[in-house]
Amino acid sequence: MESFAPPLARKVAIDPDSATRSKRSTHLERSHESALAALTAVSSYLDSDEDLPAFFGRLSATIAEQSTARRAAFWRLGPRGTLALQPAPYGFGDESPVYGLRLQLGARGEGVLERLVFADELVLVKGTSPELDAIWHRAGLRDVRNSIAVAWRAGGRRIGAVSVYDSEHGFTAHDLWVLRLVGAAAGLLWQYKESEDEVAHIAVRLEEAMAARRHLLNNIAAGGDEARRRFASALHDDSLQLLTAAELQLERIRADAKGNHHAVQLDQLRLTLRKVEDSLRRLLTNVSSEPVQQPADLGEAISERLESLRIRAGIEPHIESRLPERIPQAIRGIVLKNIAEAVTNVEKHARATKVTVVAEKNDGGIRVSVKDNGTGFVVAESVRVPGHIGLVAVRERAQLAGGWCRIQSEPGAGTKIEFWVPLSL
Repeated sequence: MESFAPPLARKVAIDPDSATRSKRSTHLERSHESALAALTAVSSYLDSDEDLPAFFGRLSATIAEQSTARRAAFWRLGPRGTLALQPAPYGFGDESPVYGLRLQLGARGEGVLERLVFADELVLVKGTSPELDAIWHRAGLRDVRNSIAVAWRAGGRRIGAVSVYDSEHGFTAHDLWVLRLVGAAAGLLWQYKESEDEVAHIAVRLEEAMAARRHLLNNIAAGGDEARRRFASALHDDSLQLLTAAELQLERIRADAKGNHHAVQLDQLRLTLRKVEDSLRRLLTNVSSEPVQQPADLGEAISERLESLRIRAGIEPHIESRLPERIPQAIRGIVLKNIAEAVTNVEKHARATKVTVVAEKNDGGIRVSVKDNGTGFVVAESVRVPGHIGLVAVRERAQLAGGWCRIQSEPGAGTKIEFWVPLSL
């Protein structure tokens, strides 16, 4: 009887190179997923309102999950080369000694921590760094089974270290790579946070400076008005009164000296006293603060000042006013004082026949131009030229209010004074 042997089982050949490639592909895919999860956790801070301790606590949890670690922590590098725990580490109990640890780096890069973390010389042996484990054990974390740590930095700047502890199957080169990526991303985030805090601090200081400037400007304006009021009062009640009394005495002397050889000299003295009186009364008009405070409408106040210029000096004025209805009193005062100063400069020094004033709302403020057809001057030398100190006051008043001032002039080509002040101090 013929016997039949059972059919042999079919053998499947396995390509060892193919299996290796598949394993590498799986590791690479896992690395990408872990890196993406870590970077997503880091970047999420930019869209959240949570404070840094809470964020680093959440980031530590993500790092632990991606590296299959039971615990994770960030360590901040202090000014004396000491690593201290960043608040809210992940996986540590409230009674853990980790919260009181201070780890000193070695001098000149010779310490173990310095070498392992910041010189990137950490070597994995059976899923851990034995040298790093020994540091934790000596510091009091005796229950650490395995650990790795990398630098937490922004470019060349060392911020601290990030470490993970107690992976069930030990740490791999993949975990070390993801941790280094997290350290770099967290460093950039920390730098961003510091810049954000610095900007906020600068904004607060700027607001304080602006408040101080507003207070100073108000004090200067009030002090200037008060000084002018006192000067005008003294001029009117004292100097002009004495001058009037002197004129009356002179009239009596002239009456007694009719036909006397001193009569001509007394007449000349009478003319001189009247010129002095006229000069003092013009000075009284210029320094008195009352005209600045009376007009409620800025355009009307400018028109009155230019009409006074036409009557006194014969200079033909032209005004273009495109001003808003509501202007804060402080700004109105600054604008009118600057215009008065510029017009006074035209009257005293320009030898002009025409002056044009343009006042309008511009770029959130008031922009004014005062232009004449007078003799002009060299702007660079104006500070040293007697009588032009008022232009310095115009510039400083505008700048103090947060605005600007430009003066354009050349000998024989007239002068243009232009300034801008914001509508709010």
